[in-house]
Amino acid sequence: MRVAIVDYQAGNLRNVQKAVERLDRKAGIVQRGEALANADAIILPGVGAFGHGMENLVRAGFVEALRREVLEKGKPLLGICLGMQLLGTRGFEDGEMPGLGLLPMFVPRFDLTRCKVRLPHNGWNSVAIEPASVLFEGVPQGADFFFVHSYHVVCDDESMVAARCDYGYPFAAALEHENIFATQFHPEKSQRHGLRVLKNFLAHCEARR
Repeated sequence: MRVAIVDYQAGNLRNVQKAVERLDRKAGIVQRGEALANADAIILPGVGAFGHGMENLVRAGFVEALRREVLEKGKPLLGICLGMQLLGTRGFEDGEMPGLGLLPMFVPRFDLTRCKVRLPHNGWNSVAIEPASVLFEGVPQGADFFFVHSYHVVCDDESMVAARCDYGYPFAAALEHENIFATQFHPEKSQRHGLRVLKNFLAHCEARR
């Protein structure tokens, strides 16, 4: 199975690649959108700002390529952290900006009028897992994962939410919708539970081939 890790200058690529290698799979890092045509599965990782991420995706030709390979051809996609947020229709970091539009959701900053928390949300937190989740098969309820973010997704369709975390108030920690999967946490930094999430995603991709 050919796994492509999208390089749009948003960091963390090698950590994701090493995590995939620990699971006895291979993943290549790709710098141009046209390379996704050769992939069986796609991972969109990322750290940093929404706007900068979208600019880099546009510059490298990934926007139309992702829409074509994921929406039209149905290839499985896993978005991680910023990669999850960019799947939405719009983000609000440094002003409103359109996202990839792969999922019906938007990305606001944590609402500090609703809670008193420090930003970024940085560290380990437990998640509440929805039944029959693909990503969390074999992961215990309340397992801890590693988060670093100041923004979170708000879904138009709550049935997409596969797990929730509470940081001042509940937010979506993971999503599953048809062939699109995403985690706000970093599975590559979340030790055995994170590796299990990656393993489940890859196993799902292999079963679809």
